[in-house]
Amino acid sequence: MLVPAKMWFMYGPPTPNPFGRDQEIAILTRFMRDGQPVSLIGPRRIGKTSVLLASLNRSSLPHVMISVEEFVRGEKGFNLAEFISAYINNVTVTAYSYAGYKFQFMEKTKSYLKQIRELIGAVKITLNIPELIALIDLVLDKAERGKNLSEEFSRVLDLPQMLAEKLGIQRMVIALDEFQYLKFAKQTTPEIFHVMRSKWQFQRNVTYVISGSSTGMLREIINTRTQPFYQYFYLMRVNPMDADKSKEFLKRGFEAERVNVTDKEVEEIVSYVHGFPAWLNLVGIKVVVERRPISVILSDLPHDDNVINALEADLRKLSSSARSVLTRLANLGGEGSPKDLGDNTWVVNRALSQLMRYGYVEKEERGIYTILDPMIVHYLNKGNRSS
Repeated sequence: MLVPAKMWFMYGPPTPNPFGRDQEIAILTRFMRDGQPVSLIGPRRIGKTSVLLASLNRSSLPHVMISVEEFVRGEKGFNLAEFISAYINNVTVTAYSYAGYKFQFMEKTKSYLKQIRELIGAVKITLNIPELIALIDLVLDKAERGKNLSEEFSRVLDLPQMLAEKLGIQRMVIALDEFQYLKFAKQTTPEIFHVMRSKWQFQRNVTYVISGSSTGMLREIINTRTQPFYQYFYLMRVNPMDADKSKEFLKRGFEAERVNVTDKEVEEIVSYVHGFPAWLNLVGIKVVVERRPISVILSDLPHDDNVINALEADLRKLSSSARSVLTRLANLGGEGSPKDLGDNTWVVNRALSQLMRYGYVEKEERGIYTILDPMIVHYLNKGNRSS
């Protein structure tokens, strides 16, 4: 049976082979191998996770990647028990598998607490490490009784280094995506970042990589002098692809899909969505599938269900004043000064602060605020092409 050729354009999921990111991947891969802690930063849909996945794969090192956002519950709530369970599960399975031990369970539909219940049985059979067995037993017991796990969290952080030493692993990588959401765990574990820093800095066989799209929140954690992680990570920013790479990506994609598109039309797409991989891929798919004029596709893009679903899911997290200021900024073409964004200076500045924390805008040196994602500008500006 013939297997259909894979589409060039792919919207939504991260890719382990992102286009035009060779330099970032090479740098991050080297850091992973050398043990350099890294903070990968950039707004949503910029391709951060794809760069991280590609670097992990290219490193050929045993690695764990966990999305911290998965454990956020409601408004600033955090399920620390499930996060700890996921951490134990992923680190242990990765280390054991790399050392040659195979596990034949781990159903993804089960909760992490149920998974580590299965894990402890497998660990006892394959390789008896008393410290690990005792830790899992204690976490299960306290989690199921709804007890605080702050003390156990400190011991869990020792797990990667302990397993590396026990199993002869020279280097493994722990990657925590959307790391800034661990801030919500401070409600139950106030010293969480102090504990993490105190453990991580002495682990010689483990490289830690964190990433986040709420750029302001992440910067507060790693750039504030009073914070434990101040000057601990090497900061790597993931920027939009430049215009030339964006054009090359589109041209090669349209050629692969056998769609005739002029250079002028390619430039029109890049001018509209800039170098954001998510939007380049979405436009590419729509051109290939819909076969409508590109000018029409771009005009309709702010009303596309994919765009609405993606952006509204994020915008709903904003306060009403922050969304109002963001909309005014979009109406100005995506950049402006506080005096242009409302009469109440206090409200405007508070809204801008939230928008920067969540990674929607950045402040330029001259006091101008700029929206990072061009599609937010088009979407909030009701598809006005002049923006």
